[in-house]
Amino acid sequence: GATYVTSAGDTAVTIGAGLSESEWKDTDSAAPTGDNGFHVGFSAVTGNLTVAAGYANGDKVTNGTTTDESELNDATVTKVGAKYVTGDITLSLGYTSGSGKDSQTLGTAGSTEDAQDILDAGVSYAVASGVTANLGWKDVDSQVDGSSETSGGTSWYIGANMSF
Repeated sequence: GATYVTSAGDTAVTIGAGLSESEWKDTDSAAPTGDNGFHVGFSAVTGNLTVAAGYANGDKVTNGTTTDESELNDATVTKVGAKYVTGDITLSLGYTSGSGKDSQTLGTAGSTEDAQDILDAGVSYAVASGVTANLGWKDVDSQVDGSSETSGGTSWYIGANMSF
C-alpha cells in the first residue's frame, strides 16, 4: 500500500491505496484458491470541515470444513462521510454501500447479490470537560439474494460519553 499527503492551499489532503493477493491450497491435490482485493481512499481537511471517501473491491474464500465452505466474489464497499466542528458542536454525515455475490460451492461464483446501504447522521455536543452528549440517526437497507429483507430499518439514539 501507499499513502500520499499534501496540501492544496489551506486544505490538507491524504490519498491512500493498497493491493493484496494470496493463494492457498486445502490439500496437495486441491486446485489453488485465491483471495484478492484493492482499496483507494482520500480525506481532505480544511478548517473545521473534514470530508473523506473510500472504495474497496475483492474476492474472499473461506473453507473451515466441507459444511461451511463459502466464496464471496465481486465484493465492493464504498464509504463517504463529512464532519464539521463548530465550537462545542460536531455534525457528522456518512454513507456506506456494500455488495457481494456469495456461493456455498468453492470455485463457483455466486449469481445473486447481497447488499447493504447505510446512511447515518449525528450531532455531538461537548457539555463539559469529559462529557459529550450524542444524538444520532441511522437508516439501513439490506438485500439478500437480490431481494429486500427485514433486518434493515431506521433507528435513532441519544446518549453520552464520559471520560474520567
